Amino acid sequence: MNPAIKHPGVSDSAANAPASYTVSGFFKSEDAVNAVMHACLHRGVPRDLIDVAVSEAAAPHFYSGRARASRDAWFSWTGRGALIGLILSAILTLIIVMLPGFNTSFNMAIVQLLGPDIGVIAGAFLGAMYGWLKAGDVRPQFKRATLRSDAVLMLVHLQPEDEAKELQEIFRAHGAEDILVEPDKATSVGAE
Repeated sequence: MNPAIKHPGVSDSAANAPASYTVSGFFKSEDAVNAVMHACLHRGVPRDLIDVAVSEAAAPHFYSGRARASRDAWFSWTGRGALIGLILSAILTLIIVMLPGFNTSFNMAIVQLLGPDIGVIAGAFLGAMYGWLKAGDVRPQFKRATLRSDAVLMLVHLQPEDEAKELQEIFRAHGAEDILVEPDKATSVGAE
């Protein structure tokens, strides 16, 4: 890109990127949460940018007590495990191939089997298991849910300023309490 030409929406750094906001508020009924979620989806907000969180004290009173710990790290650990498995198995196969006497087709087939194929699969499996068993890190915005034992916290992430203001009004119209519009620090949701 020619440095003399500045395209709208393209930034040179994160500091010049357009600001995004998270809108959050507490609701005392599941119906209100569902209505706001429907309104957000109707406006075009992707479902993966909408989160619902409850405190341990509030969990038995909402969603039939089905609240569970945040364990969303398994997917990112699957990718990490696959990459580690690929690198380790590639190094192992390179070492095996460099050993004298491994130039027959039978031995090369074993090397190929031990190589990236098995390494990626085994690494991805081990990474997924680790991520699934490891409790997810609670983002600071979710910690706000622990402040109330009588309500559900709903968060809508990565919204431009004008959309955040409109969502704030939707929250208010459906009875949200303690509505907060705060700058997002993350560039994607679910990033660790």
